[in-house]
Amino acid sequence: MKKMILVVVCFVIMVYGMLHFIMPEKTIPPLNQFFSRPVKDVQLIQDWLKHNQQQQLLLVDVIQSVSPKQTGPYVEYIKQRIEFNQQNIQRIKLSHYKSKAFKEIQQLEIHALQQWNNVHQSNIVEAFEQQQHFLDVPISELEQLDTEARYALQQQEVNVLQRLQQLIQQDSDYVADIDHSLLGDWLDYHLMQHELHPIIAEWQNPSSTAPGDRLEALQDLQFYKRFQPDTDEYQYIMALSTQLWHVEYSASSNLVSANARPISYADQVGEEIIVPEDPPKAEKLKQQIKIQDDKVSDLLLGQLRQAFFKEEQN
Repeated sequence: MKKMILVVVCFVIMVYGMLHFIMPEKTIPPLNQFFSRPVKDVQLIQDWLKHNQQQQLLLVDVIQSVSPKQTGPYVEYIKQRIEFNQQNIQRIKLSHYKSKAFKEIQQLEIHALQQWNNVHQSNIVEAFEQQQHFLDVPISELEQLDTEARYALQQQEVNVLQRLQQLIQQDSDYVADIDHSLLGDWLDYHLMQHELHPIIAEWQNPSSTAPGDRLEALQDLQFYKRFQPDTDEYQYIMALSTQLWHVEYSASSNLVSANARPISYADQVGEEIIVPEDPPKAEKLKQQIKIQDDKVSDLLLGQLRQAFFKEEQN
């Protein structure tokens, strides 16, 4: 057996040597790239872009609490949810990741959906059809599975965003054709969002969903002040975010201006925070922020996909 392995290794070395002699320009770059860290960085970014695009293709699944008063129609609704989840599992399996990190995230996401389906099938559909009543569903355990997958994704997303920042600093060819100011603001904004909303806190304490105390509110405000965007798009988003902070933590705020005016792209978020006299509700502000950020995200993600998959397209 050892002799056979030795013969195979020698044969591979000889074949590579012949190829290297005949066309060295084809063999040396791939060999160098195989062992290089930049290639692994690019693979991680590519996998993140694949995952991001894949999430847009998944069927929406809304989990609702089960009421003992709900009967037949709710069983049919859960059957539909199970079918959607099954289709989501098949769509997730279609992604072929190269990095270990995203292969593990893929397995976590599939496992979470499978567990949702198993529990809903046995505790809702089968239990109701057999006994005409619902069993208790261990929602907290299932939410922990979802949270574990989202935590793993957040860790890798932070890693990817930081590596993209490095590529900007290095003036890499990958980002040469992308507006550095807009890309830089977008990266800073999303890194800030991860700092403001760490999944680890939710994982450790799933019940803590309410806004935090005054100290946490002031810490959030410091994040906003530290982020000084260069582009109009993110100056506008940060002005909206500051309004949202005042709406959610109105009791903590003593920075309200008496002669406040509506914000626009031209407004700057400085030391004095401007709040309108009649601030919109939190949900409306969140929707406005999402719309603005989604516009930029769609543009930049499209450009990043084009840049990082250029070789595969050619």
